[in-house]
Amino acid sequence: MVYLLDEGSEFEASVDNVWKYLRGESHSHPSMNLISRDVAGNTVTITADRTIMGKPTRVRIKNTLYPPFGMVQEHLEGPTAGSRAFLYYIPKGNKTGVTVVGDFTITGLDEKATRDAVMAQLQVVFDEDNSNLKKFE
Repeated sequence: MVYLLDEGSEFEASVDNVWKYLRGESHSHPSMNLISRDVAGNTVTITADRTIMGKPTRVRIKNTLYPPFGMVQEHLEGPTAGSRAFLYYIPKGNKTGVTVVGDFTITGLDEKATRDAVMAQLQVVFDEDNSNLKKFE
């Protein structure tokens, strides 16, 4: 497992709009091909094809939402299975700070390669969410 702390990013949207987006049907990522989205209370489990290390890969991730604070993310299937993270949101007026902390593993990768791959994926997801949030408001 590789411990990661990624802090300092900011969505250009209020925390209220971030939560409306996260809970809504418009929450999507062009980098993923969504196969299924199951909602049970405050838990959303997605199965999707995404590119990891340049290869299309099927993943299953459970997100448990704890508004307005953040969400727990558990990677259930795919090369990142066993990874867990907490994403938390910091209200900053018309912006929202984003921090990710977690333990990550990617089958077949060493610590540095895992760290690099996870940080790259976090950046892709952040950029997509930030872009979607601008259209959402």
